[in-house]
Amino acid sequence: MKKLILLITLTLTTLGFANAQGACNALDVNMGFANNELKSSLADPFHVISDDMQKLLFTPDVWKAELAKVMNCSPSSFPSNWMDRVRVNYDQLKTIADNDGKTKIWKDRPFQRPTEQAIVKTKYIAKYPGAKILKIGSNYKDWNVFKNSLGIPTNRYVRGEILLQIPGRPYCQAQEWVIKQAYKGGGYSSSVAENVGGAGYFVKCP
Repeated sequence: MKKLILLITLTLTTLGFANAQGACNALDVNMGFANNELKSSLADPFHVISDDMQKLLFTPDVWKAELAKVMNCSPSSFPSNWMDRVRVNYDQLKTIADNDGKTKIWKDRPFQRPTEQAIVKTKYIAKYPGAKILKIGSNYKDWNVFKNSLGIPTNRYVRGEILLQIPGRPYCQAQEWVIKQAYKGGGYSSSVAENVGGAGYFVKCP
């Protein structure tokens, strides 16, 4: 009987361990996705880095905890070498981000669009609580009209960049913004902010 109880205990323990490990089976897949994102940022001329990868670069423990929550497992279940899959690209991009954050100077955009930029600022403050907006400008003096193949306007837009400092990031960063108005039966709709937040490239704070 003692042997049977011991066998049952060992079996349950083994199953429990297997289930705990199984809950983190998606780790390799997720690290593969992360590695692809890091590669994409390395290939980008400006080294634009998504919010998610910024978190991995500068607060890896926070990123790890959030990933564990998504996978429904404990961060303690991660193997000690959990970063190996991304290490090479991680180190390379981290070096670039650190260098850009200390040396790269953001160039002022050539135009100011106060009405559209006010909308953008409101959106950024809502997206990144506590963020400091330092500068903003537009690449366009006037609306850029987009037409379809028949020459009929479909929308018009202005594009620009915003310089801000986000809590939890050691440097300032520039992010692109777009304000668009859809064309509707002889007129344009209200302005809508698109492409607000989500990724940026690091620069030296002014």
